[in-house]
Amino acid sequence: MTESIQDVVIAGGSLAGLISAREISKFGHSVTVLEEHNEIGNPEKCDGLVSINALSSLGLLPKKNTIQNKIIGARLFSPSGVKIDIDSSNLDIVVLDRKKFDIELYENALSDGAVVYKSSRFLECNNYENHFIISSSTGRYHCKYFVDAMGTASFVKRQKSGILQAAKYIVEANWFEPNKVDLYFNQKLSPGFFTWVIPINEHLAKVGIAGYGINSFDNLNYFLKNRPCKIIKKIACPIIVSGPLENFVNDDVIFVGDSAGQTKPSTAGGIYSGGMGGLFAGQSIHKSLITKKNYLLQYEENWKKLFSNEFKSTSRFRKIFDKLDNNQLDEMFNILSSSPSFQSSINKIGDFDFHSFTLIQSLGIKKITKMFGIVSNNELRKLFNN
Repeated sequence: MTESIQDVVIAGGSLAGLISAREISKFGHSVTVLEEHNEIGNPEKCDGLVSINALSSLGLLPKKNTIQNKIIGARLFSPSGVKIDIDSSNLDIVVLDRKKFDIELYENALSDGAVVYKSSRFLECNNYENHFIISSSTGRYHCKYFVDAMGTASFVKRQKSGILQAAKYIVEANWFEPNKVDLYFNQKLSPGFFTWVIPINEHLAKVGIAGYGINSFDNLNYFLKNRPCKIIKKIACPIIVSGPLENFVNDDVIFVGDSAGQTKPSTAGGIYSGGMGGLFAGQSIHKSLITKKNYLLQYEENWKKLFSNEFKSTSRFRKIFDKLDNNQLDEMFNILSSSPSFQSSINKIGDFDFHSFTLIQSLGIKKITKMFGIVSNNELRKLFNN
């Protein structure tokens, strides 16, 4: 069993952890990443829906074969089948092969000087005389800073609520649009969330479901019952919709990505928000190492400055949405789809990464007034007065 001295040890070799490793190691600091699985990118972490603008902000330009599809729109379906069609062709949204994407991040971290140990399970972290002693299944490390990027498993140790169990299939079928994402809302089938269809190409799609208190695979099978398909792959994974932890730095342990709950409360997507968590954390650790002063809280401040308002708004949307029944959902869909002006305005000012502001601006005072008639509570007032 090895024992070594490092500047930084990172537990978790996925998006946020590997971006942190890149940001620290490219300045010559010694970084070790511990990844418990024997393959980078396995198991698959998410469906890989992200904007090119977000990837650019993360300093990433995926290889051509890592991009599976380009998305030009979305279709939202109410419980009774009312449809809202959104044009997103101006937003440069793509679907990534998450395994290939994580492997690219891994190769980037290696080329910048990080060391990544696969099949290396984190065991414990002890703070001893102003440094950390990290124990893993493959060795022990002394380091100045420790980054927890272990994902949902780490998050649930600090916060139990706001976690949904999701079921996902890769399916072969012909009933979806090849370049449009479909979202199906039904509080009986997917209470508090939705069913999604993300096309990979004209024949393959990622189909998933999540919700409070459901057997997600049974409900996904029910959704697919009248939609003929061939199931290629099955994936089970928890998703976080509660919003972030209150503090990203605790006793000088730094939490990033899913470990910090940096996934959207609306959709549980986290490539951009979690990736920026890894980037900001890496930058603050680098600054702390070169100045020998503690700048860790700058990471938390920078992330919250960028995402706090969006996450608060979408959390309020979620609290309202959780209370709606299917009849109320249908009423809201009827309001939103009743005028072409809503769809026209949301298409013009749409922002994939900050969509709560898009929705509020697009609704307009008349539709907001109508929605008060369906849901009248303090959360709705807070949302539109934000």
